[in-house]
Amino acid sequence: MKKMYSCGLLLVSAILFIISNGVNWNLNEVPLFQEQQGTVFAQTVQSERMVSDREFERVLTLQERQPIYMMAENLVQIGVVEADQPVAITGEDEAYYELRLGKMTAFIPKGRGMIEKQKVLPSVYAERFAAVETLETTIVYTDADLESDVLLRLEAGYRYPVVQELEDWYIMKIGERPGYIRKQSVVLDKGLPVLVYHQVLPRAMMQTTMSTISLESFEQQMGYLADQQFTTLTSQQLYNYLEGRLVVPSQAIVITFDDGLESAKDYAYPVLRKYGFTAPHHMISSRMDRGKGAPAFDGGGLLTYLTATDLEKLKDVFQFEAHTSELHELNHATNLGVVFDHTQEEILGDLRENLKNVPTAVSIAYPYGQYNEQFIAAAKEVGLLIGYTTVEGYATMATSNYEVNRFGVTEKRSFEQFATYVDGDMTWP
Repeated sequence: MKKMYSCGLLLVSAILFIISNGVNWNLNEVPLFQEQQGTVFAQTVQSERMVSDREFERVLTLQERQPIYMMAENLVQIGVVEADQPVAITGEDEAYYELRLGKMTAFIPKGRGMIEKQKVLPSVYAERFAAVETLETTIVYTDADLESDVLLRLEAGYRYPVVQELEDWYIMKIGERPGYIRKQSVVLDKGLPVLVYHQVLPRAMMQTTMSTISLESFEQQMGYLADQQFTTLTSQQLYNYLEGRLVVPSQAIVITFDDGLESAKDYAYPVLRKYGFTAPHHMISSRMDRGKGAPAFDGGGLLTYLTATDLEKLKDVFQFEAHTSELHELNHATNLGVVFDHTQEEILGDLRENLKNVPTAVSIAYPYGQYNEQFIAAAKEVGLLIGYTTVEGYATMATSNYEVNRFGVTEKRSFEQFATYVDGDMTWP
């Protein structure tokens, strides 16, 4: 969801889908990623470098350097603010002053500074531009000059939002003033890896590799993520990162599941729980409880799905998200998703029905990866913040939050491909 800024917005033109043939979900043969070009509705922000002195009622000047924290499950240190550098604060409690870093709230411990009314040099750049990764402790200067004072020192191993670039510098916003990061000291963030899985089955049960990965391969992949100390994000955290409202670790990843298949409970859930991972899971609500009481899925025939009771039992690992109620079907005359046969109002009604079963959802996975302007408008109207596609790539600030790229993982993918993608080394044409 983009905020509109007075500095300008551009709407990129849409292009047509090209969809492959022979899809039949009943036979467990859903193509994971179709040959298509994603429709791009990304909004880009342009702004000029404009800064001017502005008076703030409450400006903090530290008497000695202090750590700066962000709030995750608990407070996490993300840098150190230098002494004698005034920063505007937005609030306080008994223990901490609050200020803005980008668009997120950050915290400085009380007791080592003075509050007064004074002028600071505020940043009026775009609120969202990109992010940078810190490989080591990184200095943020008060001006685009290595001889200028140090404003802030950033921790190593995080992705920080920046609001503009100026020649050899990136500019971040801290306490209503600009901070300058030398480009050579950081790496421009290429985006977060987002995985998508459908069916997880023991290799001995597999009758197809379409949309399916073996339990053995899945265990190997999750073990690799744990060994590399990856942190899993929710869809809400992904949204906050894309909007410049959250600093995330360099080793951050989103693991998504689509369809609500029963195998997620039997095979994926125990592995994810073992490693302390969580995952958004997109539910087709009209199929919930389908096959309830029937024998477990044996690798062939009709698919079986999670029940409403399962959702309650699995919520410590899965965040249950939207995947439509009745729109995850194909029009076999056109081989396109039936979403294209419906009006925006009809899509809206379907999503509202879907959300009755997943009321805390903040994201939508488009059926077969297919969507249009009407679908996005309906998703926005019901309050969904993220739209996941089947276009392969990384999740970046350069595209719309309703066109988030993912990497489809099946048994056809090699472990080397998986590792290359999650390590951020894969390139896209």
